[in-house]
Amino acid sequence: MWNYNFVLPSFAILLILLVYYVSRPQVSIRINRTFIVLLLIDCLVIIFDILSSEADSNAQIVPLLALKLLNYFYFAFFIARSFWFYLYTVNILHMQFHGLKGIKVVFGAVFVLAELITFMSLFTGDVFYFDAAGYHPGPSYNIIYVSFVFYIFLSLLLLWFYSERLTRYELISAVAYNLILIAGNIVRFLMPQYLVMNTFCLMAILIIYLTFQNPDLYTSDRGPTLNQKAFRIMLEEARDQGPFRVLAFVLRNYNDEREIYGYNQMDQGITLISEFLARTFPKDHIFYLRNGCFAILGDTTLDWTGMQETIQERFQKPWTADEADLFLNVGFVRISSDADHEDVDTILDRLLAAFSEAGKKIGASGILIDLDQIHEVDRNVDVKRALEHAIDTDQVEIYLQPLIESESGSMIGAEVLARITNEDGRVLSPAVFIPIAEQNGQINRLGAQVFEKACRFISEGNLEKTGLSWLNVNLSPIQCMKKDLSAEFSEILEKYYVRADQIHLEITEASMIDLSMLQKQIATLKTNGFQFALDDYGSGYSNLTRVKHYPFINIKLDMEVVWDYFREKDVLLPAIVTAFKQLQLSITAEGIETKDMAEAMKEIGCDFLQGYYFSKPLPIPEFVEKYGK
Repeated sequence: MWNYNFVLPSFAILLILLVYYVSRPQVSIRINRTFIVLLLIDCLVIIFDILSSEADSNAQIVPLLALKLLNYFYFAFFIARSFWFYLYTVNILHMQFHGLKGIKVVFGAVFVLAELITFMSLFTGDVFYFDAAGYHPGPSYNIIYVSFVFYIFLSLLLLWFYSERLTRYELISAVAYNLILIAGNIVRFLMPQYLVMNTFCLMAILIIYLTFQNPDLYTSDRGPTLNQKAFRIMLEEARDQGPFRVLAFVLRNYNDEREIYGYNQMDQGITLISEFLARTFPKDHIFYLRNGCFAILGDTTLDWTGMQETIQERFQKPWTADEADLFLNVGFVRISSDADHEDVDTILDRLLAAFSEAGKKIGASGILIDLDQIHEVDRNVDVKRALEHAIDTDQVEIYLQPLIESESGSMIGAEVLARITNEDGRVLSPAVFIPIAEQNGQINRLGAQVFEKACRFISEGNLEKTGLSWLNVNLSPIQCMKKDLSAEFSEILEKYYVRADQIHLEITEASMIDLSMLQKQIATLKTNGFQFALDDYGSGYSNLTRVKHYPFINIKLDMEVVWDYFREKDVLLPAIVTAFKQLQLSITAEGIETKDMAEAMKEIGCDFLQGYYFSKPLPIPEFVEKYGK
């Protein structure tokens, strides 16, 4: 009567997967617990599917109570399986239904009702019953299909509304396993004599495992610790459960230490630290967050003072890797949070900002930054949010500061400077948000917006109105690494019908560290007609020999170099200016604040002057109103 060709191999594979999964180190998070329960329920469905089918085939010799119980448990677990697939979808979407308990109750009520009807069938025969002829589906038999389809479509609906919470790959996988479950229901409905539904469920579970549940997704590649993805998920669950504590620490000057000791030895050192933490604090969740950053997560009973002392004491001794001793210093960060007041993104932003502060602090090893007290970290988080909002809503503003020709005293060009506004309406300068944009990867989008708004300014005829010959637009070192930068800028020029020679690109000295990449980038941009100025000369790795190998038309002296000359005049700056002039380069002096500074820079040969003596940076409307003809 029943065909077992599909169910037995499916059960063998499922059992192997269950044993393998539970034998691996597990991250104690809701989604993992839900997955394990789903595996167990699916195993029980198959077991009772086989037992009940065999019993039904031999109904004449099997006691009636046994027949009823075996069929009841099969249908009960069958319905539970559909509900747990739905719960799994809820977990991958990180849904908590806060403030929506009524909806949560309604969604769960279908499961409870279906289970209740199934249980009552032991007495009423609504889902199944037995007579002298054996097993028969009852009048409410289709409740098993209705509940399954209800939860599948509910899962698909949630995936539709909250798709932004998943990556494209994760979303495709989630939709796929739900569609497979629908297909399995259809096949079971059309061919009930074949025990094939379990095979479709197994396929869905395999997709879930490969996409979301592989234990390697949460383990670090540096010893017995968990990774940043696991930290985020567990932090989110800890926040939902109530107040928690995090003790974190960062290896001070991590990038410099990697250069000194070598990459391989530092990687071994990270592994040794991970092993020490796992061995010393075996009951706690230990995370390696990359770039020399570690974290320990727990509830309010976490003894972070004692832990910090233990860790700091260990770092007073070297870590031996490949017979080399690594002498490392650490900076500590503490977080304690009330779950009602902070979201996970805020906590992570503050932690990353605190890592940056702790990693560069000068002083004894073990310096502590408490995120509940430090204001600088919060300020950086506020700037990051203001930056993201300005970029996402295209509200990055550009200000212009005049470049004055020293001989004639007339304005010849202007530097384009980005500005953003925070939630309080305060205008933030580039010195505040540019470093953050470079750290979080927003600098390319920011730079593209600034460049486009500069082109829009030119296309509206404002160069002619104000008597400008060109605009200077800054390029970040990170932008210089963007392979399609030249194509992107050229496309914007074409959009606004602007010539490349109307915009000079200012490249800072910091950009010149990666010489090979910078040379390729400049060559490509120069082919498309762009001209270049070297910005902030004297603030970085100043090298006259290197400069002459690049097609700069202008050198901008950093304001600190200019001010230092006026604090103690010597022959060095005039000699540098003379050398550049011999290379046929024009010179711009930044930071001009007085008439005497302007005259002195003119005397030593500077072609252009820039600073508050002439004008502070102005928004475009004010600039056009002040200088428009």
